[in-house]
Amino acid sequence: MENETLAKQEIKDSLRLSNTILKLLGFTLDKPATVSDAVVQKLLFIATIVIITIHVLSELACLYVTFITTPQVDQVVPLLHIVGYGTLGILKFTVLCSKRKVFAQLLSDLATIWPVPPLEKEAQGLKNRNLRTLRLMHSWYFALNESGTLFYIITPIGLYIYYHIRGQAYAIKTVWRSWYPFNIYQQEWIHVLIYIFEIFSGQSCVWAMIGSDLLFTGMVNHIILLLKILQQRLRNLGRTKSSSEEDGKKLVECIKLHQRLIKYCKDLENAFSLVNLINICLSSVNICCVLFVIVLIEPRLGLSNKLFFGASLIQIGLICWYGEDLIQENANIAEAAYNSNWYNLNLSSRRRLAFLIQRAQKPIAFTAMGFTNISLVTYSAILTRSYSYFTLLYTMYSEG
Repeated sequence: MENETLAKQEIKDSLRLSNTILKLLGFTLDKPATVSDAVVQKLLFIATIVIITIHVLSELACLYVTFITTPQVDQVVPLLHIVGYGTLGILKFTVLCSKRKVFAQLLSDLATIWPVPPLEKEAQGLKNRNLRTLRLMHSWYFALNESGTLFYIITPIGLYIYYHIRGQAYAIKTVWRSWYPFNIYQQEWIHVLIYIFEIFSGQSCVWAMIGSDLLFTGMVNHIILLLKILQQRLRNLGRTKSSSEEDGKKLVECIKLHQRLIKYCKDLENAFSLVNLINICLSSVNICCVLFVIVLIEPRLGLSNKLFFGASLIQIGLICWYGEDLIQENANIAEAAYNSNWYNLNLSSRRRLAFLIQRAQKPIAFTAMGFTNISLVTYSAILTRSYSYFTLLYTMYSEG
């Protein structure tokens, strides 16, 4: 019981950034400690749903109005990547909320197989490096997305200050291109209120995106860590002075761990499969449209759009990277088993090891609702589609 408690704490610490971000949106996998915490969480959750929904609907309405009134490529395309990002954010958050109990159970199941001290020196070193790399990666991913959002927020104010210093008139508009059923410029306080609303709504969409991605990559990272530790244990089979019975017991433990990891991957796949499908479908459009805007349309928002472009590439690339890493580490299980001193094992252990090798040769992969595996091959296909869409838009823009 103490080991499981320690495991839960270590897992929680490794996902601290993700949990903090999602908690700001009113989403948590832990039960509130007090009634007041539960009330605050509920209010934050309701506010997040309302704010993000209004934000995305206003962007979709703006896209619709623009398409009806001025259906030119240079007018419609600059709206698509922002609408796509907002839509992706709200869909991810919706999936997280609808499967809250599933994710809580997945973290609880992970604690039962988590490597807790005392560990072998090699395994402990591997664990420390893995968790340190995860924290660093999560921090950089958060910083990149937040910097892009910050530049979108301050750009209208920055432009106002720039033109004011030069003695030129400039009217501050809004952070995002949204449509409202009233004139937001009729009174100054309404304009200020809308500007503040768009800051919080845009930030909420970004947090929903970041929180979901960090939760997924963190859980996949832990599976990969366990697979690497399993590889070390398999390589050490038959290398010590242990008896055949002891080696047989170690092998049985390795097989059980591998089977539990396979089951855990399937459960995690079922939980995130829809999110992965949404990611793949919208990422190509987002990357294509923001690239089109950077190259041809809006040089004033160059830095903001470039940060958005980088964040979009890294966002889907990170997920595909972890998906590829999972495939490779599972395949390495078979290699690790073969590289053990299997010839020092008894006949029954050799048979078990052969079955383990055969099972490890069957790929474990996350999919987008079964349509495609999440891997670097998928990432390459997304980039290829994005470039194809870009050339099509460029041709339409040049001829128009």
